Amino acid sequence: MDTTKLLIVFVIMMILLWRKIPLVYVVIGASIVLAFLFGTDLTDFLKMVWDATKDPSTIEIEVILALIMILEQILRQQGYLERMLTALTRLIKDRRIVMAIIPAFIGLMPSAGGALFSAPLVEQAVGKSVSVANKTFINFYFRHVWEFFLPLYPGVLLVSNITGIPLTSVLLGLMPFGILVILLGLPFLFRIKVDEELAIDPQPLHTAVASQNGAMDTRRKLIKDVILSTLPVISLVSLVFAKVPITLAITIVIAVLVLRHRFNIREFLKIAYKALVIKTLIMIWGIMIFKQVMETVGSFDELPALLGNLPVPEFLIFAFIAFFISFMTGQTGTYIGIAFPIVVAASGGHINLPLVALVFMAGSAGTMLSPMHLCLSLTIDYFKSDLNQVLRMLVIPESILVGTAILSYIILS
Repeated sequence: MDTTKLLIVFVIMMILLWRKIPLVYVVIGASIVLAFLFGTDLTDFLKMVWDATKDPSTIEIEVILALIMILEQILRQQGYLERMLTALTRLIKDRRIVMAIIPAFIGLMPSAGGALFSAPLVEQAVGKSVSVANKTFINFYFRHVWEFFLPLYPGVLLVSNITGIPLTSVLLGLMPFGILVILLGLPFLFRIKVDEELAIDPQPLHTAVASQNGAMDTRRKLIKDVILSTLPVISLVSLVFAKVPITLAITIVIAVLVLRHRFNIREFLKIAYKALVIKTLIMIWGIMIFKQVMETVGSFDELPALLGNLPVPEFLIFAFIAFFISFMTGQTGTYIGIAFPIVVAASGGHINLPLVALVFMAGSAGTMLSPMHLCLSLTIDYFKSDLNQVLRMLVIPESILVGTAILSYIILS
C-alpha cells in the first residue's frame, strides 16, 4: 500500500532527525528512498530532481532567502539593527517583549525567509542569557501569529477561493484563533528569565546615548529612532501590502540602500559573499526535492480512502488529513490545496465556517510541528538548537488550538 510506504519513510525521517542528523541529509536521503520504494528508476528520479530545481517556487524561495540574507547583512553592517535594538530596549524595559516583537514585526512579511531575518535580531536582543531552545521557540512561534488575521497571507486567500466563502468571513472566523495563538505564547515568553547585563553589550547603548548628548533619553527621540532604523523593513512591508511581489520588493529596498550608502560593485559583492549561507540554500533545495518526489509518485492518493474506512467522525478525518499532509510537507499551500478540495467534495459543496476553521487549525498545527517547515528548520539551524526540545514546547499550544477548534466545531455546527 502506497500510504504504508510513505509512513515508513516518515518514521525513518523522524528517527534520523531525533538522532540529530542534519535536515539536509535527511530530506535528500528520504527523497531517494521514497522514489525507489515507488519503483522509480534513476532516470526518472533525476528528472524529479531537475523538475524541483527549475520549479518557479523553488527558484523564488531560494532567491528570496538569498536577498533576505543580503538585506540583513546591509542593515547589520550599517548599524540599522543595532540602533533599532538600542531604542527598543530603552523604550521597552522588558527584553522578553522585545524578543517577541521582533519576529512578529518581521512576520508581517509572508515570506519563507522571515524567520532567518528575525533570528539574528532575537539573538542580539537577549544574547546568551536565554537558552537556544527558548530563542528558537519565540522566534518561530511569534513569526506566525498573523497568518489568521492578514489577507496578505496566501493561505487564507486559497481557503476562500476553494470553499467559496467570502474572504472577510474566513478572516473573521479565524480571528479568534489568531488571538488565542498570541495568548498561548505569552506564558512561554514570560517564564523566560533574561539577564539584563548579559543580554546586549551595554557599550553600544552608552555610545549611542553619548552621541546624541542625552537626547535619546526622551521618548520622542527613541520612537523616532525606532522608526528611522526600521524604515527599510517598514518600506518592505508597505510594498508587500501594496501587492508588489516579495522578490521585487526586497530588491527595491536593497537597491535604495546601496544608493543611499554609496556602495560600489566591489563592496556590494563583498557584502553578498559574506551574507550568503550556502548550506541553508542547499537545505531548502533538498526540501523542495522531497516535496516534488511526494507529489510525483502520488504518495497521498490513497490517504482519503484509507481514512474514510476508519470508525471515527468525518470531521476528525478531515482534520487528520490536513494535519498529516501539512506535517509531512511543512507547507501551508500544500495541505490547503489537497485537504480543502477533499472536504468541499465530501461536503457536497456545502462547507460551514466552523469546519473551515477546524481543518485550517489542524493543518496549521501540522506545519508548526513539522521539521519540513522552512521557518522552523532555518531557526533550528541558526540557533543550533535541539529540534526535539523545541517540538515539546510547540506541541502544548498547538494541541490547545486544535482542541479548541474541535470544541468550536461541535458546539457551533
